[in-house]
Amino acid sequence: MEFIIIIILTLVIAWILFRPISKKELERYNDKDNWSNMGF
Repeated sequence: MEFIIIIILTLVIAWILFRPISKKELERYNDKDNWSNMGF
């Protein structure tokens, strides 16, 4: 049972890390004005 939970967790983490990045996310990261609003 624990083995199945570990496999599911690793699949979810891998999907979050390696999923294709959408254009909206790329625009958000490339926009320099957003960094000043983050409090850095």
